[in-house]
Amino acid sequence: MKRTRNQILLFTLLVAADQITKWWIQLPDFKPFVVIDGYFNIIRAYNPGVAFSMFSDLPDSLRIWLLLGVTIGIAVAVVFWWWQERRRAGITSWLLVLILAGAVGNIWDRMQLGYVVDFIDWYVRSGGQEYHWPAFNVADACIFISVALLLITSFRKH
Repeated sequence: MKRTRNQILLFTLLVAADQITKWWIQLPDFKPFVVIDGYFNIIRAYNPGVAFSMFSDLPDSLRIWLLLGVTIGIAVAVVFWWWQERRRAGITSWLLVLILAGAVGNIWDRMQLGYVVDFIDWYVRSGGQEYHWPAFNVADACIFISVALLLITSFRKH
């Protein structure tokens, strides 16, 4: 029971961190700034699609409902998976909490705004050029990290 309570607390904190940072980025007086020159900026970007702006060229009503439906479906599946895993001693249930927090953070944006707010801008400056990873947010980081760790742990021998 304590483990489940801690996971729910982690979920709540991650969703709150995601939404608070997105709120801050959207303040009218927000100005983008450099965190680490040549590597990391905080910017304001709006992504109507999904990763790498896929599906952003679809008509708004179709795109929003399609992405909401898919994301909510995934979130429901993750909740069921988490429910089965939550009392086991492994890391899987914790990683599912991260996926769910990320999904809920981005679902909230899509429901409220019709797009997702991104602000983390990682890049590398080399030979006079900059190579940027697509901007992302706390929710995206939660999803990416947890899916990567789930994949890594799935290759372990039992």
